[in-house]
Formats: sequence, structure tokens, C-alpha cells
Amino acid sequence: MVLRGPLPDVDIPEMSLYQRLIEPITGEHRDKLALINPMTGQELTFGQVRDEVEHVAAWFATKGVGPGDSVGLALPTCPEYVTAFHGIARAGAAASPMNVMYAPREFAEQLEMTRSKFVIVHVAMLAAMVKAATQAGLPLQNLIVVGDIPAGAVPEPMPFTPYSALTTCAEPLPPENVTDPRTHVAALPLSSGIGGDMKPVMLTHYNLVAEMTMLYGSMDAIKTHHTLVSFLPFSHVYALSGSMNFALSEFSLNVTLPLFDPAAYLAAVQKYRATLLFLVPSVASLLASNPMVDDYDLSSVKCIIVGAAPLSEEMGNAMAKRLNTIVLQGYGMTECCPVTHVMLPEMENVSCETVGPGLPNLDYRVVDVATAQDVTVPEEGESEPGELWVRGPNIMLGYLDRPEETAEIIDTDGFLHTGDLVRVDHRGVVRIVGRTKELIKNSGFQVAPAELEAVLKTHPAVQDAGVFGVPMNDGTGNESPYALIQLKEGQKATPIDIIKHLNPQVAKYKFLRSVTFVDAIPRDDKGAIIRAELPGLAPAKA
Repeated sequence: MVLRGPLPDVDIPEMSLYQRLIEPITGEHRDKLALINPMTGQELTFGQVRDEVEHVAAWFATKGVGPGDSVGLALPTCPEYVTAFHGIARAGAAASPMNVMYAPREFAEQLEMTRSKFVIVHVAMLAAMVKAATQAGLPLQNLIVVGDIPAGAVPEPMPFTPYSALTTCAEPLPPENVTDPRTHVAALPLSSGIGGDMKPVMLTHYNLVAEMTMLYGSMDAIKTHHTLVSFLPFSHVYALSGSMNFALSEFSLNVTLPLFDPAAYLAAVQKYRATLLFLVPSVASLLASNPMVDDYDLSSVKCIIVGAAPLSEEMGNAMAKRLNTIVLQGYGMTECCPVTHVMLPEMENVSCETVGPGLPNLDYRVVDVATAQDVTVPEEGESEPGELWVRGPNIMLGYLDRPEETAEIIDTDGFLHTGDLVRVDHRGVVRIVGRTKELIKNSGFQVAPAELEAVLKTHPAVQDAGVFGVPMNDGTGNESPYALIQLKEGQKATPIDIIKHLNPQVAKYKFLRSVTFVDAIPRDDKGAIIRAELPGLAPAKA
């Protein structure tokens, strides 16, 4: 049974991101303030945003960068991210968002997977990116640096290009070369999908335009001019589509914070009178219960949207009551740009623990994992659990260079199998109850067990490894990785040895919580880890 949300379909324009978001910046819109970095005092008007986007695109054109190419983006949440991303897209290339928490090994792997020709990197990540570029074979002169390089930060000579050389490029802007927005890739974020290693996700111009149109064209709660304070990393598609592109589409002020600091965030919400907040549950917990919130005036906030991980009903209700605002939870995946479902404030008797019905233009099914048949949706209450499948114009083109893995997640009818278990009611309202996929979720980021297992097995004493997630018990729904290790015969190692081997090679949110040594990692006759058995091999208090 194919389900649809209650809202009518919306018309999705066949246009590029530049045509949808940048080209309309004309007339009186040019003088409106678009971006502020309160940490540095940097400000950009919408007119300056358009000018810089076009200068960046022109610069890349002079370097021969265009359709089929990709450019890495290793920047925190800052105004430069906006102009860089859309400048790359205007040049016809694909921007490859990179997690600024990555270690050099992870940066290098992404450079290799996406075949990036250039990288725009913040000076804070430059030392790590130099190591990564060297490992990936990317010439150091192809690193474009945002910020001033401190003396001695990287070895001399420094052949890098300052980002200001792009934003002031005087070369003429060539005609746009996005002939088919449905197939022209605009972004290459990484995702583990329903399991396995990280893979570049091909998001097209049409996918991203469709996501904006489906989400923002349907929600009365955000159909108005807003002020945003953005701290979520724009490398996460939730923030890229949500706060970054939304603010551009509505000519709304976007205050960007490169790092999350509770006091700085609350002060910015108060100072700039923010009206719309995009959060993850860990920050929602702060707003719901931390006493420091009482020291700030947050009365301007009209709507809060929470995503990236499940929000409990208790936390959502507490935050809504404390701030006297609307709290909406959404659901999505990187492969879906990312939102497919969101609560609608006009629906009655809907718990904020649910993720609401599907967006306009979206088909979805809830399928019994054992029988592959649609679950029965009762007239009252919720259905039995099933896997959520989704189909719509915001669904990715596929994984770059991974046709087999694309076929594993998108079936021949065009439905993407999310790997998440849900219940659904007669209105189409969905509640997440679990997942079939093996991913660990921490602070809104994906942690792929297979990636950590591969790194663990490079330790000379390790024969095999199995990784699973352990709840943090902090009310946020976060998990931390726990490793089971099988040592090679005659070899010795301690848990500290294993942790010291892994942690320097991965981002902080992938750090191991603990290690247990076992006689063997359970595997089936095909050699795949039997992941359901892993938690039972750890101590009871793991």
C-alpha cells in the first residue's frame, strides 16, 4: 500500500540551484543582510553573496573545473561556506562537503572517492588537509585556504591559494552549464546508507530544489520571514538544505556559528531575535532542562525543528512549554536531501515523538521485514512495525561509482529502503521505533561499524573486530562505538592499546567507548558479521 501525506503536491521547478537561489537576488533584495559571523564580525548582504558566488564560479571556470568535477569543502559553518558551495555549483561542478572533525586519513579517503580537483579548507583544518592531500595525490597548490595562516602552522613553502582570490576574481562569468537539473550532480556528501562503508551520495540540482519546494512550500509554520542562528555543520545535509538553503530562498538573515558553545548560541539567539531554530536532540535537551537558558530572552523563537536523531516526547514537550513555541520533529536521510517526513502543527493529537506524515510529492510504504509485504494500517492506533520505504523527487541519483550498492538501497520501482523500522497510523503519521541497518548514531553523525572494524584490523595484534553501538544514557539517544577484538594467536594487547590505535585515525564522534577481547567474532557462512550477537559478547554493564 503506497501512502501519501495529507498535503497536496507542489509544483517543482526544473532549474539549477543558481537559478532558484542566487539569480533571484536582485533589486531591493541585494541590500538586505544575509549572513553574519558574530565570532568575527563578518557580514554579507544578499548582493555580496550573489557577487561572490559568481566570482567563485568564474575562478573555477578559469581552472577548467566544470561538469563531472568535484571540489571538497572542509569549512565550519560560516559565510564562506555559502558562497563556496553555490560558486562550485554555478561552475557546474559538485561540492563535496567534508566533516571538519575528520582525521587526515578520513579526509584523504573522501578526496580519493570523489576525485576532488580542489579543496576549499579553513585554516584550522589546513595541517590535517595537507597530510590528506599528500596521501591522496592532490597537489598542494590546489588547496584554497579560508583564513590567515599562522606562522609555522604548516611547512614552508606554502603554495596555497587564499579564498579571497576567488571571491574577487575579475574574469567574466561564463554561461551556466547545467543542461538537465535532474541528472546534474550538485553535491557529493558521504553516507553509510543502510550499512557498510561511507559512500559519496549524488544529489542533483533537481533533488535539492525539490527538497526546498516540498518542505518549505508546505509548512505554514515556516511560510514567513525568519531569522536563523545556525551552528549545525553545513557539511551535514540537514543543515545544508535546512538552514543554509532555506535562508537564501526566503531572503532570511542567517547568523552562523562555526562551533557550538551553549552560551554563545543562546546569546546569539537573544541578540539577533532568532525565530526559527534547527536543532539536534542534544541541543534540544539543553533548551529543555538546562538552568542557564533562564538567563536569556528566547521569546522571539516561533518554531523549532529537530532532526538527525530521535526526539523523546518528554523532551519535546518540555522544550515547547519552556520556550512557548512550536516543536516539530522531522525524519530523513542524506540520500533524501534529507527530509522525507515532518510533523505538521495543524494536525491534532500528534505526539512530538512522531516524525509526522510524508512531504508533498512523496510516496512511502511500511513493509514487513519478514514477508516483504506492506503492513496493515489500522483505522485506530498504529500499525505493526515495518521498514520505511520512500520514493520522490528528492531521492538521490545514486552512489558515485557504486551501482551495486545503489541497487541494494533503491529498488526497481524507485523506492529507497531506509533501513529504519516505523509504525504508521491511518493519517500516514510515522513513528520511528528502531532500525534494521547497522549504523551507530552519535550527535547526529553516522558511524559505520565497518569503517572502524577496518581500521582496528590494521593493528598488528588484531585478527578480527566487531563494532556495535552502546546507548550513552544521557537522554539524547546518542550511541558510542564499542569494539569486540579477536587477537591473533600468540599476540597480546590491552584495551588502551586498541583505543590508542584507532582514535587518532578517526573523528572524535567515532572514538571507542571501550574494548572487550573475545575468542572469535561471530560470522555467518558467507563471512558476514552476525551483528545481532555482538552485544551479548560484551560485559553486562557495557
